Amino acid sequence: MEITFRQIIVEDFEFLWRLHNLALKEYVKKTWGWDEKHQRQMFERDFNPNNGKIIVIDGADAGYLWVNEKESETHLISIRFLPEYQNKKIGTKIIQDLINKSTKPIRLQVLKVNPAQKLYEKLGFEKIGETETHFLMKNFGLKKSAD
Repeated sequence: MEITFRQIIVEDFEFLWRLHNLALKEYVKKTWGWDEKHQRQMFERDFNPNNGKIIVIDGADAGYLWVNEKESETHLISIRFLPEYQNKKIGTKIIQDLINKSTKPIRLQVLKVNPAQKLYEKLGFEKIGETETHFLMKNFGLKKSAD
């Protein structure tokens, strides 16, 4: 399986909107309720092709990854997959690669109703706080030895 990334282009809007619905609608509905018109308006307002990359699996658009590098930490803002690419350890591999390459802690937030939090815990993320709707998690990374 070949995993590559490509820059988002304006024409990816509908793919990303569909992905948003397929990957998050269930959890948004459980947390706040789902208002299609409101969700679409927010998505249109926030859409920026510079925010993230399309995940390409064996030549097919499969998901979305958005990582924001800060001075003292890396922020994993979002990782999403179409249903046919979920539960195949692809996200695990991408996040593990991010952890292995990072020289600083990685933080994320996950909706409390999203079972992905179990994956993040397996990958070494610890709960460092919470809001009414999200767990705040951080992976402090491997301690690099001076050898």
